[in-house]
Amino acid sequence: MNHLRFLLRYIRIYKFQYFIGFVFIILTNWVSVSIPKYLQLSIDLLSESISELQHSQDKLFEYLGVMFLMALSLIIIRTLSRIFFFNPGRAIEYRIKNDLFDKLNHLKKDYYDQNPTGAIISRIQNDITGVRIICGFGMMQIFNILSALSFTPYKMWELSPRLTLYCVIPIIVIFIFVRFGMYYVVKHSRKRMKNLQDLSSFIISALAGIDIIKGFDLGSWSRNEFGAINKLLLNMSLRISFVRSFLMPLLHNLENVLKALILFVGGMFVIQEDFTIGELTAFIAYAGLLTLPIMGLGWLTTMIQQGLVGLASLETILSQKIPKESIKELPPDISSHLFNEGIEVKNLNFRHSDTEDDILKNISFKIKPNQTVGILGKIGSGKTTLINCLNAYLPVNDNSVFIGGRDINTLAFSDINRIIRTVSQDVFLFSDTIENNIKFGINDEINHAHNPMEKVVYESALQEEIDRFPDHMETIVGEKGIMLSGGQKQRISLARSMMQPCDLLILDNVLSAVDYETERFLLKQILKRETAKSLLIISHRVQALAGADEILVFENGTITERGTHQQLIHRSGLYQETWRLQNKLDEK
Repeated sequence: MNHLRFLLRYIRIYKFQYFIGFVFIILTNWVSVSIPKYLQLSIDLLSESISELQHSQDKLFEYLGVMFLMALSLIIIRTLSRIFFFNPGRAIEYRIKNDLFDKLNHLKKDYYDQNPTGAIISRIQNDITGVRIICGFGMMQIFNILSALSFTPYKMWELSPRLTLYCVIPIIVIFIFVRFGMYYVVKHSRKRMKNLQDLSSFIISALAGIDIIKGFDLGSWSRNEFGAINKLLLNMSLRISFVRSFLMPLLHNLENVLKALILFVGGMFVIQEDFTIGELTAFIAYAGLLTLPIMGLGWLTTMIQQGLVGLASLETILSQKIPKESIKELPPDISSHLFNEGIEVKNLNFRHSDTEDDILKNISFKIKPNQTVGILGKIGSGKTTLINCLNAYLPVNDNSVFIGGRDINTLAFSDINRIIRTVSQDVFLFSDTIENNIKFGINDEINHAHNPMEKVVYESALQEEIDRFPDHMETIVGEKGIMLSGGQKQRISLARSMMQPCDLLILDNVLSAVDYETERFLLKQILKRETAKSLLIISHRVQALAGADEILVFENGTITERGTHQQLIHRSGLYQETWRLQNKLDEK
């Protein structure tokens, strides 16, 4: 019921279209049950003697003309009924997909850590099909069955109550078999849906790591894993097809069973002169009309149950709570001055939900306006986790992080994202041109005028690279920038961050793939702080941090050293060791 209530919110939006469709369904079934009446009259008219038939010729043509007009109007009305039901189904699918994508845009890192990308894609692309069928074909079938099972049995009862009761017996028997079979189909459809999500997840992972699979010669392993998951999906599909291979003949032959029963019992009535041949013909026609909604009722229960399984899968996304959803944005006059006091971190502790140990322990420091802060530490020391806490990608405890004196948990994400821009070490480029990748998310003409494209390209050391490309700025970089080197991708990502001004620019090891000379040039441009008021630079290279106003050294989630470059190289510790080691490597 909860799933249906959720779906009703979307159905109500198109209630007018559904109402018009329902009216056309009523008309469709009324016309359908009216045609056999004229068929009966025509047959009975033909049963008269030849002499009487000559006087009734005009009457026969009249009946045939009425049936022809009814059949023609039936085509038009039935077409309109499908338009008014199928179109809302597609429109609801469109709305739900948009809502899913909007929700996914607002969910944070912890959700994507727990849900594979392939499973999410499968839900949006595959699981929503059942929901569309419910809202389109399913809704039409509900009203069609209700109206058909109201008109048709009534007409049959008018002709012969006894013969109508005889017809009910095979319908009940077959429907019981179908109902049990449908339960089995739905049960295995759930498993098939899960297998389909697993297959999508494996495909996404395999394609993302295709270089590793080739480099380590894991092709056979990859094929075996894919084959195993694909075989599970095949087995579930075959089991569903096996059951349907029994159910479909039962449903499709229900009409033949009823016709045989009607011919036997109804034929006896004709012999006993309780029935005319025209009435028997009309009753057979009504039996044909009755089997269609009965067949539809069997499939309707399956469609609804399968659709609800898909809806339950979609609700795992739609029911996710968006952090800080209720927090309103600050007024522009306040948010524009929010960074005047900088950022302060007080005794920050953090651990992931699936771990027992703290990753960050008692972290405290400040980033003031017009200040550059550097962070150095070994891999796994908590540097990236700290960044994700500062930009609200990860939830933090109250009174741990403050922006402009305000607790970060009391600020809307839009206000935080307006102040802080992060360039992560995991560079992502879209399969688009270099220019569009740099301008991604920059729609404000004022911001574009603040940092013209030519200036940004120069400051990110991309000009020479772009000049060598045949299409220059219009060069397509390929999926995830596959056509570019690691250094080129990093510089495009850096250029993207320079297109729009911000208060704090966080650079997470973004110069790791560039050569020494390029690094020096980029650091010179970055440290000008023309794009950002303050900088937070994370790097494994001491040279990248030498120009910072304050440097923090991380070890095992704690700050073990802090000071300027000159102070730290004269103090024993990790920073001094790293500086000496890197100097020796540079001399070689």
